[in-house]
Amino acid sequence: MDALMAAADGERAKKKGIRKAIFAFIIAMAALTFFSNTLLGISLAEVTVEKSAAGTLSHEVTGSGTVESAETADVYVETNWVASEVAVKVGDKVKAGQELVVFKTRETEDSLKDNQARYAQKQLSLEKLQENYQETFRSSDEKLMRSTARDIESTQLDMQILERQIANQQRQLAESSRLTAPVSGIVTAVNAVKGAPVQSGKAAVSIADLSKGQQMKSTIDDAKAPYVAVGDKTELIFATLNNARIPAQITDIRDAVSANGQSGEKGKELTFTLKDDRLKGGETGEFDIVKKTAAFRSLLPNDAVREDDQGTYVLLLKEKKGPLGTEYIAQRANVQIGDADDTKTSIENGITPLDKVIVSSSKSIADGDRVRADP
Repeated sequence: MDALMAAADGERAKKKGIRKAIFAFIIAMAALTFFSNTLLGISLAEVTVEKSAAGTLSHEVTGSGTVESAETADVYVETNWVASEVAVKVGDKVKAGQELVVFKTRETEDSLKDNQARYAQKQLSLEKLQENYQETFRSSDEKLMRSTARDIESTQLDMQILERQIANQQRQLAESSRLTAPVSGIVTAVNAVKGAPVQSGKAAVSIADLSKGQQMKSTIDDAKAPYVAVGDKTELIFATLNNARIPAQITDIRDAVSANGQSGEKGKELTFTLKDDRLKGGETGEFDIVKKTAAFRSLLPNDAVREDDQGTYVLLLKEKKGPLGTEYIAQRANVQIGDADDTKTSIENGITPLDKVIVSSSKSIADGDRVRADP
């Protein structure tokens, strides 16, 4: 009897041990499943989401350029006279009528006197020929008369040539012996050098006409060009003038010209006109033009919009209930986009205002991937 009871007790203990082992195994498996899911969750990409919202886009066009005169007066000299005095240098402020360059004119003055003397000689010769003609006329020597008449005509032609030379030299001496400023402004170039003639084809002095104001040119990308127009007003900021803001207006937009002279390769060139007595030319100005659009019903950050060979899409955050809680899945949604600025894009269709759109992730993700999120 005792043996039977002992056997029964052993059997119960064995079964109890088996139950404990099974329970421990279930606990261990649950723990392993929990921790494996926890580790898996930690390894998943962490994402941030946003819902699309109505709003406006702001197109910003920025750039810089160098101020130059809106109109420049170039002062040329038509002679090869040597400059004896150069009274100005680049950057000088001059008034209309102010002396710029004085030239050595001694040779031209001497040549003028020589031509005047030759003219006087020709005049004496003409008078003598006319007297001879009268004598031959009385003698009725037709051959001699024709010869004398030809000599008279030749002398008169020589005198006409001398008259033109004398008048031209007198004009040159009156107009070009001293160059003066035709306008008030800032000297931007001086090609006259003391002791040498001005190089052919170059202005002796160039003057920025202050009365015409200034201009600044700047090149922007073609993509930005639709957001500016002739007539737009803005302010140019000049760091060299303690960040002064000077009103300006866009007066011209054209294809930019590259170094090889071809257009349309480097975007659009904007020309701003402005006027400020503090500007002398050469200053760098900066601009920031912002234009807001009409309201859009659905805007998303640019980072949320993706593109591949199948088109444009976004990734939506979708919830999936599991035995251990909620899982989050990235799901592709093809979209049609509209206008965009530097930060946001208009979504024309493909999502609803309630959709949670993945904007960023801690690692690369694709359609169907599990992710971590704090929606």
